[in-house]
Amino acid sequence: MDHTRRERAQRDATPKIASGNDPDIVRASIPRRAAALILDAGILMSAVLLLRSAHRHAGLYSGAANETLWFYPVAGLIIVLLYQVVFLAGMQSTPGMAFVRISLAGVDGRSPTASQVLIRVLVSILSAAALGLGFTWALFNRQRRTWHDLAADTIVIRGSPARAATPKPLPRRPPGDRTYRVG
Repeated sequence: MDHTRRERAQRDATPKIASGNDPDIVRASIPRRAAALILDAGILMSAVLLLRSAHRHAGLYSGAANETLWFYPVAGLIIVLLYQVVFLAGMQSTPGMAFVRISLAGVDGRSPTASQVLIRVLVSILSAAALGLGFTWALFNRQRRTWHDLAADTIVIRGSPARAATPKPLPRRPPGDRTYRVG
């Protein structure tokens, strides 16, 4: 008897998976997401240009066409991947996302797991490689989810995941009203 009661209490204490119509989770708007993307692109472009400048000043730049064709795109891709993984796994938002006050969350409203972040970052490369179709998918998806959000079971929300996942307190039973269950 105590075993089933304990299971029921544990099941009721576990937050439910957020549905597409969950009013507690406010999804980030497309303009906010676009602003965050533009800010992050500016930060990343600055990092790649700093790498290029450091590469030249160190005397490592030979000026050969092959070097320009493979080194900077590969280095840029590595910088983008590390930037996304480090910030999304550590803070649930990149600097651009933090500036416009949006963050990444799992579909349940909690902070995303490391595997969700990794899947999201890798699939975002495919989203961009398909001429940006994976990003524009959010325009047509009712829940504003991109390909990489769908693949990783994540959503982009306004605010922080911790605030979105706070459970509402249960209503208190009035004193004196006792109910007993028999059987």
